[in-house]
Amino acid sequence: MSIAELKSRIAELNVEDRLELAALITHLNRKDDPEYQAELSRRMGAMKEGKKVRQTDLERLHRDLDAQGR
Repeated sequence: MSIAELKSRIAELNVEDRLELAALITHLNRKDDPEYQAELSRRMGAMKEGKKVRQTDLERLHRDLDAQGR
């Protein structure tokens, strides 16, 4: 599949699917970056120590940001 074909297919996706694809591409572009890996390890360590965010808090943050147009 060519880049032009990919672009055309991506344009047909809904917003949620495009965002998921964008996250995948970002991850693939950064997965071999030592600084990125160190940050992921730091965050996983913090989560293992109990420093987590509840889903309800994330949903509230999302609503607040959405209301601000961000």
